[in-house]
Amino acid sequence: MYKAILHDHLDGGLRPSTALELAKEINYTPLLKTDDISSFFDRTDSSSLDDYLEAFTHTIALMQTEPNLERIAYEAAEDMHNNGITMYESRYAPFYSVNATLSPTKVIDSINSGFKKAQNDFGIKSGLILCGMRHDFDNVGQVAELAIETKDKIIGFDIAGPEFNYMPSLFEKSFRKIKEAGINLTIHAGEGDGVHSIKDALSNGAQRIGHGVRIIEDINLETKELGDTSKELIDNQIPLEVCISSNIHTNMYKSVGDHPIKELIEFGFNISLNTDNRLMSNTSVNKEIQIAESLGIVNAEQLLINSTSYSFLN
Repeated sequence: MYKAILHDHLDGGLRPSTALELAKEINYTPLLKTDDISSFFDRTDSSSLDDYLEAFTHTIALMQTEPNLERIAYEAAEDMHNNGITMYESRYAPFYSVNATLSPTKVIDSINSGFKKAQNDFGIKSGLILCGMRHDFDNVGQVAELAIETKDKIIGFDIAGPEFNYMPSLFEKSFRKIKEAGINLTIHAGEGDGVHSIKDALSNGAQRIGHGVRIIEDINLETKELGDTSKELIDNQIPLEVCISSNIHTNMYKSVGDHPIKELIEFGFNISLNTDNRLMSNTSVNKEIQIAESLGIVNAEQLLINSTSYSFLN
């Protein structure tokens, strides 16, 4: 049976043991000083979004060579396979790994090499979505141009990073080029910013919405009346890439019980279940299934099966 993960950040999914091993190889002292590498990266009790995101500084420091990128990609796909996933979409901001010996194209090729080896070993099909960082206008433009140049090596384009004050429409020109090149487009929206950010993402051609859970704010929960943006999402069955644990750990919701995924499904939204950052959120596909079912979602695994039909790998 085919199952897909659509929203998972490569730099947020390293194995703790691999992170420690790679840190020893390059004598990366911040990780060598810690007594427990898993606890170091675990941001399930983060005090702020900044605290959560600080962990990525350390994973990216380990992603500066071709062999490391290849290994991290391979292991990510293997871990997905071990959780029953057959189609794995991974996303990464490629310029985080560009240095004197690593060109942007080499970054992509190294990641794809890891994915190819995993496909040969386990049969899992994986693909890379390139992320532009929305707090850096030039970076988004550079990643968009890179996506167009390497469109046969990737499966999509995204913008990630802080949503508030960085609306998708700021990058309208880049999105237009991406769509004209025939590249798939997903946009982070409706997590760090409200319903208007989802509307803006849709107006810029988003085929899927990264997170998008704040669309619940576009619904009158007493009268069940839908707002214009929620109607647009439902009418066009635009998938929402929902990541329950991550939303709790970045302080969107106080507890799992406050998360609106069950209500969104009941209202008819097209929901996919995802992992986002497995290392920082100390999670896995199987854990997210268990959490979803604890919220009363019967057979949450079906969300993974449904996701195959709107995967960019399909």
